Amino acid sequence: MRKLLILGLMVVPMFAAGCSKGPAEAALKAADEAIAKVAPDAEKFVPDQFATLTAAAAAAKASFDKGDYAAALAVAKDLPSKATEVMTAATAKKDELMGQWNVLSKDMPILVADWQKKIDELIASKKLPKTATPERVEEIKAKFAEVGTTWTKATEAFNAGDIKGALENGSSVKASIDWIESVWAAVAPPAKK
Repeated sequence: MRKLLILGLMVVPMFAAGCSKGPAEAALKAADEAIAKVAPDAEKFVPDQFATLTAAAAAAKASFDKGDYAAALAVAKDLPSKATEVMTAATAKKDELMGQWNVLSKDMPILVADWQKKIDELIASKKLPKTATPERVEEIKAKFAEVGTTWTKATEAFNAGDIKGALENGSSVKASIDWIESVWAAVAPPAKK
């Protein structure tokens, strides 16, 4: 009788563990599917939040692999809703960056065209101010050449779906134009009468 009791006490926990394995397994599967669905945008736009989400999923899987199905279930059951929160944050960040790009892509071509006209006039000018050294003029021409190349990279990045890369290149273009503007007074050709 005593052996039967000991055997029964050993079987009950294994039976209980086996009963909770199914729900934990189902919760992990649902979590994996939810995470896979949000991964493309979440990795791109909210990588820290996505890393936290995947770390929680890894912890749940580790608990499951150790046979701690209750702990795995406790973590995994919340992961689909957390994945939805991460997706909401990623969408908001993407929308914010798209707004910045829309402004930049509208304003930058106009700004670049205006500066192209000014630099063309500078190059064609026969009379430059005394403060306009040939080195400074060449420096401005070289910086403006970078503007064109970098703006092309920005638009290519955007067209490839890399909004962050597009904005980084666009910001670089803006910084170059700001620099040209800061030194322009010293090299600007006299105003036409």
